[in-house]
Amino acid sequence: MRTALGGWPVPSDRGEDAVLLVSELVTNAIVHAGTEIELVCALDEDRRRVRVEVRDLMPSRRLGDPVVGRPAEDGYRGLMLTHWISDAWGVSYTRTDKTVWFELGLTAGGSSPEEPMTLPEARAADPAEPVPDEQLIDHVVQWLRATTDADAAYVLLSAADGGLRVRATAPAGGVPDTGPDSPRAAAELLAMAEEACRHAAAGPVRGGVLTVPPGGRLRSLGTVPVWAEGERLGLVAVAAEHAGRFGAPDVTRLRHAAASLGPVLARDRLPRADHGYRNWLGFLTEASDLLAGTLDEKLVPALGAQLFVPRIAGWCAFYLEDSHGAGELAHVWHADEQRIAALRQALAAASPPVPDRARTPRPWNGPGLLGPAARQACGPLVMEFPLVNREHRFGAVLLGEPVDGEFRSELVRLAEDLCERVTRTLLTARRYGEQAATSRILQRSLLPAQLPAIPGLDYHIVYEPAGEGAEAGGDFYDLFPAGPGRWRFMLGDVCGTGAEAAAVAGLARHTLRALSREDLGVARALARLNDAMIDESAARLLTIVHGELEPGPAGVRMTVTSAGHPLPLWLRPGGEVIPIGAPQVLLGVVPTEYQLDSVLLTSGDVVLLVTDGITERRDGGRLLDDGDGLSRVLAGCAGLTARAVTLRVMSAVRDFGKGALTDDMAVIALRVE
Repeated sequence: MRTALGGWPVPSDRGEDAVLLVSELVTNAIVHAGTEIELVCALDEDRRRVRVEVRDLMPSRRLGDPVVGRPAEDGYRGLMLTHWISDAWGVSYTRTDKTVWFELGLTAGGSSPEEPMTLPEARAADPAEPVPDEQLIDHVVQWLRATTDADAAYVLLSAADGGLRVRATAPAGGVPDTGPDSPRAAAELLAMAEEACRHAAAGPVRGGVLTVPPGGRLRSLGTVPVWAEGERLGLVAVAAEHAGRFGAPDVTRLRHAAASLGPVLARDRLPRADHGYRNWLGFLTEASDLLAGTLDEKLVPALGAQLFVPRIAGWCAFYLEDSHGAGELAHVWHADEQRIAALRQALAAASPPVPDRARTPRPWNGPGLLGPAARQACGPLVMEFPLVNREHRFGAVLLGEPVDGEFRSELVRLAEDLCERVTRTLLTARRYGEQAATSRILQRSLLPAQLPAIPGLDYHIVYEPAGEGAEAGGDFYDLFPAGPGRWRFMLGDVCGTGAEAAAVAGLARHTLRALSREDLGVARALARLNDAMIDESAARLLTIVHGELEPGPAGVRMTVTSAGHPLPLWLRPGGEVIPIGAPQVLLGVVPTEYQLDSVLLTSGDVVLLVTDGITERRDGGRLLDDGDGLSRVLAGCAGLTARAVTLRVMSAVRDFGKGALTDDMAVIALRVE
């Protein structure tokens, strides 16, 4: 059976391979990313190849990403199938997505003129059986020597000192003493490889062919760097006794081998025990969650120190810049708590790290640590890690007494990753602090600085904003003199939250105050405010209850109107609760004239005013005011003081809904004495 693909005849085994691999990659994306996915199939007619790409919206590396050689029982069988069956495959990352791709040739056997076949030993293996890393590396080096007709092929690893060391070799019989344990062959090869590195451009898929000058047995060398996650891990190389042996097709094969070995050598570089890559990934995820849980800038160094010690270092010190840009010791932590005091004393006597925008760690010699006691407290090796990003400079972290006595490259990378997370947390906490401070200032502008005493009237006000106070709300209240023997009150709620809602609330409060000084009545003042809000097309809607109190010998005369707001509730001494007035149109919708309702309050009468954060307090599918629930709460407050009434109402609100406040709440109780 043969199938057609874009007009090219495809052998049945190639078509079945393509369907199988598409199924595996799509399943991987669904299971491990859990986002929307995009499948793209493209035909390259010139190269007689088909390319398939599966893109998901999970840009970060996860345990489900392609890693060759993982045990099949861990869920990597599909990725191993991709590696063994496809002619080429890989993964690419952007800030927003991740793409896993593979290519298949449209000729039998899957090869193409420009690119070599995949490893013959691997193709013959049972894809369900995991191949150990050592065996896979040996497959690669043997395949390279055979397909390039080289006298020897090598896998070289980048060493901590910047040089290279032999990881694996496949010598041919014509080149004596080329085993990895031969000092002569290793020295000659490494010298050639270093020379090739100086000639080859540094890039994830670039390499070169170098004819070595006379003086050694090996005269031709082809190399391609092995890259993983932006780091050069080493080289794959082929060597020959004769000059000019290798050309562009051999470089293509080297690139193919380097792409296959990248994930394997990346794992090979990681420490074997607690600092394995999978453990690191879980640890960094937990660290991110822990740091994300605090918005207090002062707590970030304390949390960060717990992450650095003891996993990376024996002690940690955070320096944060003060208002003058100088480093200030903010937190010190040691795995041995009894040594913290001595360490802090030694660091206090030393010069702090000089803040700059360097983005790489560096040794810290601790200027000023001249005494033996201080050096004993800090240890012989201290590294400085900057806390900087593109726009902000926060300070630095000092780490001392590293695990195993040295800062291995993997520990440095882990520390840098943690510093990036700490820096982002500091930036978020600082911005949150600035926003919270601004919000507090804005919120204070919505509320009166002081409230007047009213003869014959006892009143109490409770205001509770929702959340943690980082964002100004739209609820506001006021009580102020309106003329001889008269006082006005208001309780309003702007639809929405944030700075815009707070600005509308402030405008409404101050406008009504100003209109009262012009001796406009309550109804006319509301109509004027309504007209102003309609003229402002961007203004929000506003509900408000606004009225006037006039104490007299017979009691307190109240005139009031409710514009889209919960009606005032009038509690009589006998426990009867009566709503005052009728609902009217909220402000900011249409021009209207407002009507006033008037009642005479006598001794023992209580009037309760609330915002909808009280009446709409939710418990599952029920609201607190369903079935006149608020009236029933108020009915039980007969004989209480104004303060006791507000506290009873707020207690009922908290008992009704167990969750956090989702809306601002304001309560005013007015009681005639």
